[in-house]
Amino acid sequence: MDRLVRTIEIPLAKKAIETSGLYIVQEKDLGRLAEVASDAYCDYPLHNWFTKGKYDAKASKLIMQISLKTMVEDAVIYADSEEINGFAVWLPFGFTGSKTLPFLRNGGLRLIFHSGFGIIGRLLTYETYAMNLKKEFTDNYDWYLYNLSIKKDAQGKGIASRLMRPMLQFCDDERMVAYLETNKEANVGLYRHYGFNLMKEERIPKTPVMHYAMVREPICKT
Repeated sequence: MDRLVRTIEIPLAKKAIETSGLYIVQEKDLGRLAEVASDAYCDYPLHNWFTKGKYDAKASKLIMQISLKTMVEDAVIYADSEEINGFAVWLPFGFTGSKTLPFLRNGGLRLIFHSGFGIIGRLLTYETYAMNLKKEFTDNYDWYLYNLSIKKDAQGKGIASRLMRPMLQFCDDERMVAYLETNKEANVGLYRHYGFNLMKEERIPKTPVMHYAMVREPICKT
């Protein structure tokens, strides 16, 4: 990650989030975030494929916990409140994927012991595919919504909007494209509501998982 992005863009985004009244997540909170994500990803097609077609809550939680630890210095991670009913993870322009060694250092070996070595290959296959698409549509000059998770018992209460709107406003102010992907068709309408356009819809090669790549151009006030 470019040093200027870490020292300038990420603090600017965090300030915008704090100003909106949201909670900037601390490293001590990452375990709780992984629990929220694991709950939200129950029977999510991509996570099912990671674990050979059957949802594995422990593996899903480990994947999220390791990913969050790996990217905590390079991401803007925030929640609706310290209670953490929902959270979002955004990565700044220049992000091209997680590095293998930090992933392993932050718990990847535990994931291998739990799920078998094959899960690392599936994670790498997906990330390579997803990052190639991101580069195709934004040339990696984007704010990337890596994750948006809401507890199941907190869904339908406007938390997603509270989490999304301040960061999208920041993207507008900075004239930055926002990018995301989802693997569930039902989510496409949700993200369209926030101004994202569907750029590509296809099955990930050699998997049963659909992939929806979405881009939001900044809304510039005249």
